[in-house]
Amino acid sequence: MTRKARLLLLTGILVVTVGAAVGVSLTEQQREEIQESGEVVFQLPVDDATALSWTYTNEESGETSLSFHRDGSWSYDEDAAFPVDGEKVQELLDQFAQLRAAFVIQDVTDYAQYGLEDPVCTIGITAGDTDYEILVGSYSEMDSQRYLSLGDGNVYLVNEDPMDVYEATLDDFLLNDEIPVFTDVESVSFTGAENQTVRRDENGDSYREEDDYYLDGQPLDGDKLDGYLSHLSALGLNSYATYKAAEADLEEYGLDDPELTVAVTYTDLETEEAETVTVSVSRSAADRETPWQDVLEELEAAEESGESAYGDSVAYLRVGDSPIVYEISYDTFRQVMACSYDDLRHSQVLPAEFEHVQRLEISLDGQQYTLTRTQEADGDEPAVWTWDGEEIEISGVEDALTALEITQFTADAAGGETEISLTAVLDLEDEPEVRITLYRADGESCRASVDGESIGSLPRSQVVDLIEAVHAIVLN
Repeated sequence: MTRKARLLLLTGILVVTVGAAVGVSLTEQQREEIQESGEVVFQLPVDDATALSWTYTNEESGETSLSFHRDGSWSYDEDAAFPVDGEKVQELLDQFAQLRAAFVIQDVTDYAQYGLEDPVCTIGITAGDTDYEILVGSYSEMDSQRYLSLGDGNVYLVNEDPMDVYEATLDDFLLNDEIPVFTDVESVSFTGAENQTVRRDENGDSYREEDDYYLDGQPLDGDKLDGYLSHLSALGLNSYATYKAAEADLEEYGLDDPELTVAVTYTDLETEEAETVTVSVSRSAADRETPWQDVLEELEAAEESGESAYGDSVAYLRVGDSPIVYEISYDTFRQVMACSYDDLRHSQVLPAEFEHVQRLEISLDGQQYTLTRTQEADGDEPAVWTWDGEEIEISGVEDALTALEITQFTADAAGGETEISLTAVLDLEDEPEVRITLYRADGESCRASVDGESIGSLPRSQVVDLIEAVHAIVLN
């Protein structure tokens, strides 16, 4: 080859190389501009959508196909009885209301390199008179974005990954029942294992000003009732046994005659009208052959041993007359069933606030002691108490007395050696008196009697604390 020919060849190669470099530079510049702009590359008229279907492949569950259509409301194509949550379907469509791309690859000839020859997901949407097909390809680890094909010859790297919402199962679209957050509760009725009604009465007969709820005239612990209702509101209704319960299903799940039905009447904050929500729970007809009390004892024993024959057992729940029957754990079932008077009553032995106690008449070690409040608390100034004519520090006795709490309620007659007894005289109307007697049951526990009625047992350590607090005053 002549020198001139070699020069011409080298010049040609240089031109091609420079041209390629310029082309790459222009392409990179174009990509950067699109990525910065985040331009909208596709707009779906979601309000006109009447059908949505998609098929995706998951390494664990394999291939999943779902399809819905809308004729007024959304329906599941395979079963019209399935209660569809339209808002969940709308979330899927909204992914394409305004689809933004980080960059566009135009005039694509090799879709396989983007995972679009065998797409991860194929989405079909009908909106108006137009059918759309969207292919979801590989996930770019470098850009943390997904490749998409809209059927226009381009490939798009999109800002939001559709698989975040499209990798779903049918259960995700179930229109679950809702148990509201209960406010301004008027009454709570229990039927079945318990047959009683809790009613609100702001003028009820109680020594505690905060007591608003009563059962057969007896005040309840408002915090315990609130906790029970809060648990009911927060129940996770995310696992169902059937969404179209027939009579045979209700019989199988024990809900034709539930073990417990709770009816809560409350004031709706939006409508300001009284509403009633009922929740029924039960074990299956077969499981109910074992009395619940036997199961409960087993569950309580398992809390210590860590082993239970009922670890995987489920009970069932239904809201109102809903066709959906939900599965709940035995632990959840146990919490709903804990609605007896003893479950909801005050645990404190002293049925009053200490601030209303104006005199304590104490019998201890065969001696009688009277502690008297001579001056009420005033702002930051504490109340003044005296014994035997001398001013005393009452906080130790107050703390120990108000800390006395029943751990197990029982109506069995209290017996045994009396550890300490006292009468609390209150400064309420007619100066009522509360008589408390604490009996030693054994080295670990005591029994408590209030106004002559045995109410249950409590740790002996609490009684010892009270005795020591009294001794700290009268023996010094």
